[in-house]
Amino acid sequence: MEYTKAFDLIAGKVEEELNKSGYTRQKVASENEGDLVALFTSENVAYSVVYILDKQQMVLRSCTMTDEGPDNEWKTLATWLYDEETSGQKDAESIANDFIEGVSGTIAVKRAKQVKQKKKKNDDGNADPKFLAKRFVAYFPELKDEIKNEEDCYYPFRGATFAKEHLAPKVADFVKRAKGKELEKFAGVFNTQYGNGDVDTRSIITIVILNSLEDSEFTKLCNELNEETQKAALAARKFKGKEVKPETPKKKSVSKASNLLNSSR
Repeated sequence: MEYTKAFDLIAGKVEEELNKSGYTRQKVASENEGDLVALFTSENVAYSVVYILDKQQMVLRSCTMTDEGPDNEWKTLATWLYDEETSGQKDAESIANDFIEGVSGTIAVKRAKQVKQKKKKNDDGNADPKFLAKRFVAYFPELKDEIKNEEDCYYPFRGATFAKEHLAPKVADFVKRAKGKELEKFAGVFNTQYGNGDVDTRSIITIVILNSLEDSEFTKLCNELNEETQKAALAARKFKGKEVKPETPKKKSVSKASNLLNSSR
């Protein structure tokens, strides 16, 4: 049975099961040619079924949802070998049944509750600088590799340094050209992350990113911020140009993987 047909069968059955719990299937494309992916999201949790062509693997994975979408910190729930030369419909059915159990059993319910509790904690201000950086990947896809390189080379994650070198220039260019709803939505990322961020994250948003903007761009973006973020941004503007104590991170000796799909390769 061709892997594409097997994937459709498995993803379809998972979709039927998740629909019962209010999940919605999203239109997504795989980053790697030949691979297949199906994404299902709810308010708090995302599931995806993936076929990795060069490994001939069907994978079920999950991650937490954020205001901007899945946080892409994927966790593998099940992995099955599927070789279309030797596997058939019976194998696809077995994989589908296992995946259905993975998204509908007691463990799945417990997972959703744990994610919801974690999300509430983040709302109290526990989102860190690395979490902030990842929220901008939707706008600047090249950040994905830059974040991985930072994780591989330094520990702990150099939040302020990374924001200054990689985030701030991109934000400045984006604000210069953005208009209307596009700028309003972009400002929403700052509002959400400032509201959810820890002390370091809030400082990076105001002192590092917003203070890196020229006056015209700062005013343009500031006008779209909510009251809380705008007030903090204006207060931090007084520190523009002043030196901030540099970070002294330790070099990492061992590289770590950035996400499930890439680490599976």
